[in-house]
Amino acid sequence: MDGACLAIKSYVGHALYLAQQGVSLLFAPQVISISHKEYTCPSLLGLPDLLRQYVPPSTEIFAPVLDARKGERALALCYRRLGKTFAPGSIVRQAWNQAHKAQLAWEQSLWLPNDNSQELKVLLIGPRYLTDDPFLSGNIIDRLEGLGMRVYTAAQVRGGRMSPQSRTAGKRLFWSNARQSVGALEHFVDQVNGVVNLAPFGCGAESFVVALVERRARNQGLPSLTVNLDEHTSTLGMMTRLEAFCDLLERKESG
Repeated sequence: MDGACLAIKSYVGHALYLAQQGVSLLFAPQVISISHKEYTCPSLLGLPDLLRQYVPPSTEIFAPVLDARKGERALALCYRRLGKTFAPGSIVRQAWNQAHKAQLAWEQSLWLPNDNSQELKVLLIGPRYLTDDPFLSGNIIDRLEGLGMRVYTAAQVRGGRMSPQSRTAGKRLFWSNARQSVGALEHFVDQVNGVVNLAPFGCGAESFVVALVERRARNQGLPSLTVNLDEHTSTLGMMTRLEAFCDLLERKESG
């Protein structure tokens, strides 16, 4: 898969493994949008079609469309339409309401209160499939915490605050990952000592976001480190870079 990013390689590889184990049905939704007037990346838009080129015909791909471009109600309709494939409408509505409440409660549990601690603080940004996955990210959150850093992520920002703050980019950001990363930087810019930006190698959208983040951090005098990840990334090499970056933050604050 020359030219594919880390997310696609890991997704297709995992799907192939499941197919080889005899799994007859794979749930691979076509995620067009997760937020109003925004899109996921082109690779995710066409993921089910890409997957069909690799998975054997004996494994069926169930690929419902999830599209929130017209708002949350449109996304809810997509989920309810999916649910009606398996159950009556009344049961589907009840299940959707319970799932929606549980999702909101989980997201709110991640929101961060004001923190006045004296620890050095680092903002970790990038696609959630990297920042939230210890395997793909090389367990970077634990590594930073092991170096004495307090780690913040975009998941800790109230969703409603993200969009207005991301507008400092000068124009609307149409990729959800880009809005979340830039919005998180704007939210935490006066609260953190440095920024670590995780980016999958070969991702065109993230190369754009990296440039925005680095420019904004530089204008604020905020040290930043970009870590590009692919399947060949050495955790030892990454740890060396993180140690050097944290040493820089410590010297900057003490000097």
